Amino acid sequence: MSKMSRWLALGAAVIILGSAAGAAAAEASALPPYVGIIKNNSAYDVSVPSENSLATLIIPGKSWIEFVVWDPKFDLIPYINGKPFGCQKVSVTPKAFPYMCKDYDFIVEINPPAGQGEYPRKYKKRVRKKRRA
Repeated sequence: MSKMSRWLALGAAVIILGSAAGAAAAEASALPPYVGIIKNNSAYDVSVPSENSLATLIIPGKSWIEFVVWDPKFDLIPYINGKPFGCQKVSVTPKAFPYMCKDYDFIVEINPPAGQGEYPRKYKKRVRKKRRA
């Protein structure tokens, strides 16, 4: 096999692989974006990594945000102070959840960690009055 035919074969392989990768990218981009709600029911600020970029989204305590994903099934891992607590597996159902006059594809609720509710109550000590003689 001559050098010229090797280069032609290599070029044809690159073109075929490039067109296959382009077709796969076109199929991936054909998926519609799914929009949903993430509700933070805890008093902590929670961080969630974005599915679309390398950004981190911060959800304030007792608040919610709209979240966009491209996969019909995904894992959501919330972080408090850089430490993960829990993992939720979410599956998308298009336009199935009405919230705030819109129909969303999913709703995820982040609840406070177990055992960190209210502080234990301390009762006041009884104060006795001194008797006057």
